[in-house]
This record gives sequence, structure tokens and C-alpha cells, in this order.
Amino acid sequence: MRPTDNGDRPRRLTAGTNTRHPAGIRIVAAVLAVAALVLGPFGYVNGVSADTDSASEWYTLGFAASAGLPLLAAAITTVAGDRRAALWCLALLAWPPVFIAAVHLAPGA
Repeated sequence: MRPTDNGDRPRRLTAGTNTRHPAGIRIVAAVLAVAALVLGPFGYVNGVSADTDSASEWYTLGFAASAGLPLLAAAITTVAGDRRAALWCLALLAWPPVFIAAVHLAPGA
């Protein structure tokens, strides 16, 4: 039997069905989301208050956490077939403008 025959293919599922490990995938996405929500502002605030020698490292941490982790979580959930979780992960990309504005508009900034 050739690899392209229907006998070798898995059964086609309906769109949006996640049959692998839905709870595990969502837990991983939630952990990455929490890390993005915490480490992004933490890195940015430390970058703003750091001296010129170490500020770039803190900005890199803040950017990698606030943009990279949601994209990683969206990629993981997309591969797992969980479209709703992937959309929520992509919605986290709106968080950096919020915390950057809050840091600069806060009294004493």
C-alpha cells in the first residue's frame, strides 16, 4: 500500500476539533500567557530604570516575553488544532502597548 492511500491517513476531523490533549495544550498556553503578562512589564520597567549598560538586556527580556511568548503559545495551540486558544494567545499581543502606556503615564514615571 502506498503512503498516499487513504488507508495510511488518519481520519479527518471536523474543523476546530482538538483530540490530542486539549487540557494539556490549554495549560501550556496559560503558563506561557502568564509568563508574558508578568515578564513583559517586568523587563520593560527594569529597562526604563536601568543604566545604559544593562538597559538593552532588560528591553530584550521585556520584548521577548511580551511578543515572543504569545506567538509561541499561538503556534503550539495552532499545531494542536485549538483555534480558540490560538486566537486568545494572539490577543495577548495587545498587552505591550497597554503596559508601556501605563508605565509612561503613571505618576512619578
